[in-house]
Amino acid sequence: MQNENYLIEKIKKGDHRAFKKLFDDYAPKLYRFLFQFSGQRDEVEDWVQGAFVNAYQNIASFRGESGFSTWLFRIGINLMKKSKRRNNFFDNISETTEIGDHCENPAEDFEWEDKMKKYFSGIPELNKAVFILSIFEEYSHNEISVILGISPENSRIILFRTKKILRSKIESEINNEQY
Repeated sequence: MQNENYLIEKIKKGDHRAFKKLFDDYAPKLYRFLFQFSGQRDEVEDWVQGAFVNAYQNIASFRGESGFSTWLFRIGINLMKKSKRRNNFFDNISETTEIGDHCENPAEDFEWEDKMKKYFSGIPELNKAVFILSIFEEYSHNEISVILGISPENSRIILFRTKKILRSKIESEINNEQY
């Protein structure tokens, strides 16, 4: 975090290499997260690049009340929501916020196996987002609340319910395989 704050101060003073460092650190994580909601590489790359362009253009307004990645994920989610709005995507998430080269195919390290995709079918997008941010990206419920615009308590409840749904689907599949 201290290194992150140092880089942000350098970016605010016009250091493009510092921004490239933040891009290299966070683009793969943001790509992996957003990829779970589209699966179309070009669309996800546009969201990631848009999030970084937006962050770069608005870095002076970054107050540091949360981590840069939390702020960046919020920007990325808002870009995705705008892109998907006509499909009524992420209706349950409130909207508050809105450089470099493309990611070197980071999704290959994180693509869901076919079974996991099947388990997630039918699960609301908000539940899926909370689960991925908590379990795979290891964000705290406070950070998730900032990213998704929900309360930390709601994040905990959604995670609990999502785990319960997934557990039920997995147990059902195991029981069906036994017979």
